[in-house]
Parts: sequence; C-alpha cells; structure tokens
Amino acid sequence: MLRRVAIAAALVAILVLAGGVAVARSTPNLGTSGPTSVTGTEESAVFNVAERAVRQVRYADGGTLGYTFTLTNHSRVPVSVLGLDPDQPDQRLFHFLGLEGPGGDSRFSIGGGDSAEVTLLLDMGGCETLSSRSGSFVTEFSLLIEQAGIFDRTVQITLPEELHTGSPREAFCPNSTATSRPPG
Repeated sequence: MLRRVAIAAALVAILVLAGGVAVARSTPNLGTSGPTSVTGTEESAVFNVAERAVRQVRYADGGTLGYTFTLTNHSRVPVSVLGLDPDQPDQRLFHFLGLEGPGGDSRFSIGGGDSAEVTLLLDMGGCETLSSRSGSFVTEFSLLIEQAGIFDRTVQITLPEELHTGSPREAFCPNSTATSRPPG
C-alpha cells in the first residue's frame, strides 16, 4: 500500500514538473489591437503608409502622453504583467514611464484568452537635442511578465499603431539654444 502511494506521488510530481517545463519553454503570445486613444496632447491623427498605421501626435515638451490600446493574451496560461523592462530603447522625444492596466495598476494579470485595456505612458522631452521638424517613432516596447506564477521573462510588444511626433520649431522648444540643436 505504501509503495502504491509513493508511486502515485512520484507520478504526480513528474506531471507537475513536466507541465512547469512546458510552460517555461513556451513563449507567451501577447498581441495588441484597437480601439486606440491618446491623452496629454492637443492633437493626433491616424494615417496609413502602405500596411502601417501611424498615429501622429503633437509634441508637448515636458508633457505625458498616454496611449491606450488592448493587450490580449492569446496563450492558455495566465500572464502577470510586472511592468516595463527598465532597458527600453532610446526614442529621442519619447521616454518610457510605465504601463497601466485595469484600474491604473502597474501590476496586473491577464487570463488565458483574455484581454485588458492598457495605457502606455510616455514623457515627451528632449526637443533641444534634435533638429527642428525631425521626428521620433515608438513601435514597440519590452514588458516584464511572469507566467504561471513562477517564470519571469521579458517579451517584446508591438503597438497596434506606430506613434510619431515631430520636434517643434525653436519658439516651441523652451530649452533650445543657438547651439543645442544640430543643423538641419
């Protein structure tokens, strides 16, 4: 009898371990979609360039841009979002501040097959280091997640639209000087 219990316990342990290994080896399938919206800027417009959708936003020096979209977990396993990866690529006029999920929380979970409306927060700044009318794009960001409560990893998330802003002329870039901006 004791031997049967030990064998059953060993089989359960092997199944749990195999399931954990399968989850660890699987990459979560997170996707984005609309509807989208922005806050923190006076104007925005969406236009298409071939198959790309571009959302043009007006630059507001020192302002915070909120870009809202839907994040979907196409996997079967729930995913916990832990926040943005601190090693985001430099975007010149946009600086990553955070990602807010439902209720404005920076940490949240999305069940397998479920979606959540999220807002990517970006600081707008640095126009004094970029030529007037030059632009900056954000197309993706890195997200820290936890899968099945145990496996931490970083995943790349592609935005449903490319965010673009342009560097304003000198009169609308308050910290620019005669030598701070490159010619062009």
